Amino acid sequence: MENLIAAWRSDPEIDERIVHVETVPAHGAIFEDLDPPLPDELTAALEARGIGRLYRHQAQAIRRARAGTHTVVAAGTASGKSLCYQAPIVEAALTHGPATALLLFPTKALARDQFRALHTLGIADITPVVYDGDTDRDSRVWARRHATAVLTNPDMLHIGILPTHGKWAPFFRHLRFVVVDEVHTLRGIFGSHVGNVLRRLRRVARFYGADPTFIGSSATIGNPGDLMAELIGLPVEVVDQDTSPSGTRHYVLWNPEVGENDIRRSALAETADVLVDLVQRGEHTIAFTRSRKGVELVYRWARDRLGPDLASRIAPYRAGYLPEERRKVEQALFSGELLGVTATNALELGIDVGGLDAAVLATFPGTVASFRQQTGRAGRSTDESLSVLIAGQDALDQWFMHHPEDLFGRPSEAAVINPTNPIVLAAHIGCAAYEIPMETNEAMATFGPAVEEIAADLVGDGTLRVRNGRLLWAGREAPAPGIDIRTAGGPPYSIVAMDGTVIGTVDEPRVFSQCHPGAVYLHQGDSYVVEDLDVAGRVARVRADEVGYYTQPQEETDIAVVETIQAGTVGRFGHRLGTVEVENRVVGFKRKRVSDRSVLAYEPLDLPARRFTTQAVWFLVDEETIRDARVEPADLPGTLHAAEHTSIAMLPLFAICDRWDIGGLSAAWYQEVNSPVWFIYDGYPGGAGIGPLAYQAGTRHLRATLEALRTCPCETGCPSCVQSPKCGNFNEPLDKEGAIRLLEVGLG
Repeated sequence: MENLIAAWRSDPEIDERIVHVETVPAHGAIFEDLDPPLPDELTAALEARGIGRLYRHQAQAIRRARAGTHTVVAAGTASGKSLCYQAPIVEAALTHGPATALLLFPTKALARDQFRALHTLGIADITPVVYDGDTDRDSRVWARRHATAVLTNPDMLHIGILPTHGKWAPFFRHLRFVVVDEVHTLRGIFGSHVGNVLRRLRRVARFYGADPTFIGSSATIGNPGDLMAELIGLPVEVVDQDTSPSGTRHYVLWNPEVGENDIRRSALAETADVLVDLVQRGEHTIAFTRSRKGVELVYRWARDRLGPDLASRIAPYRAGYLPEERRKVEQALFSGELLGVTATNALELGIDVGGLDAAVLATFPGTVASFRQQTGRAGRSTDESLSVLIAGQDALDQWFMHHPEDLFGRPSEAAVINPTNPIVLAAHIGCAAYEIPMETNEAMATFGPAVEEIAADLVGDGTLRVRNGRLLWAGREAPAPGIDIRTAGGPPYSIVAMDGTVIGTVDEPRVFSQCHPGAVYLHQGDSYVVEDLDVAGRVARVRADEVGYYTQPQEETDIAVVETIQAGTVGRFGHRLGTVEVENRVVGFKRKRVSDRSVLAYEPLDLPARRFTTQAVWFLVDEETIRDARVEPADLPGTLHAAEHTSIAMLPLFAICDRWDIGGLSAAWYQEVNSPVWFIYDGYPGGAGIGPLAYQAGTRHLRATLEALRTCPCETGCPSCVQSPKCGNFNEPLDKEGAIRLLEVGLG
């Protein structure tokens, strides 16, 4: 890899793009023995797999699991975290009679991957079974009767296991371990739902006399213990010293050249260039992009530049594909048939895809934790590896181009969830009452004190009824199938081609901006135009059309303050955390030419508004601060708008969130608060826990915002500082200099 980097640096055009190279030397493992050791049969099976001794963090985790201590293991990619739960499960089956285990994975692919790992141990006392939406009826019946280790996902636990727990009575009666894999992915609204699903699981296990030990596995994040404890509602111990070996890792920070109007060359186009180069050199490479559309574009551009033989050895991979399409890519990548793959973070997780030499990241993935996960997919074990971060226009990308020491020295961010989100909690209280009638005191002990008011409301509207002092589900059908735990809205919309084929899905919060009539939708390298959006039927109908443009929606947002939870100051700015009601409407869109981003046309739209209650932070600006910052009245809207955009872009430095998870609004005068203001709001109904972390980071957050504005070399504002790719007002008006002066005066 050193020779490859040297070759790049010898090319003046490429050398201009490389702003930093970081090399992390290889290091060896630290081992530790168990006392007593693992059973002979398990030890022999592990040795056959090439595992002779345990790493210290594995031994520490197994020791805690033996003691019945709820534990989360936080370590890097390919550090052997899976063995931390596989070994206790197998040991219990071998030495403690009937002992069952439930293993939860965020994706079906991970469950299948771990099934293979358990199955190939060849130990008769453990019977692993994958139980998910693809499992046929006969296999489900067999699993309920015979499985000792059920590998599934939170969705199936929520919909297909807990509501029918009576059919699983023997399994629950002997439940010894519950594994929660990839804990760091269970954040935001999904994590908030999963936290309540796990509380329901604890109720069901308790009903059958079981008290399972929870074992979590996580990437390196800022708060693995706090997150795991929030998920299961119980105290947790943390094992976070990664003692596995690692090969030499090379990191290249690559900043595309700046063209006209301070616009950098597309990170996606540069990613395609680098992917082509690496594939032509025979390096097995994964290229990560932030969006489904990005996956398709990089794949198309790379495919078109490679010869026929190599073009057939790359493929795209993302959520929204049908299961058989994803499995085909996984198998081809694992076997080495594929040399390259373009992917969203669907392949960031621990699926075993064989040996990869390089990872290319098309823009910073939003958090340092994800950066480490994605780059960790290359060079698994002790192999040398290369990771290339290709910066986009985003302020956070440019922050790390100018501050590389912050990328490699900064601790990982904290992940947040909000299990007491009233919308989420109400849904799961209904599910819990359906599964096992409950008393209010028991419900409060399991789900928290907020359940008392929510349960009363559910009784009042007829969702629940009370009999002999217990809460019961009042409906005829189980409520769980109607609750999608991956979104705050309803079930996803289907994207249907003109011949009736379902080619993908899109979540409710994104459907109006991504699948409005006239929108361009990409799938497996093919371009489609949305002909019709059936809101009642939850279907977007599309026709294939290779148009040379993309679409950008225009949105209008209004915010009403419901309650101020905390009030303080950041410098001279008023600072608030509170509950707000957001109304968002997509009112039109632009068609923009792919080649030069020029506007071809504008089309108005008449779509329903999306209304939801959530949490927000906001900054109030007084007249004296505006005057001292020399911001004229005509420039104030652009000044606040610029401050809003950049502060949203910098928030992921302080909480694991994506700028697409949060929204904003600014106004030179907002009647709701009687002041000039800018808001940053949690994009999920009820809030996903981002608001409190954002409020706590107040001063640090705004100082990082100011530094990002100061260090950007553009004169009037660009996508690397004040322009936002998701701005519903087409990034107008924006005043970078005004925002700098306002923040300098406001922060002192």
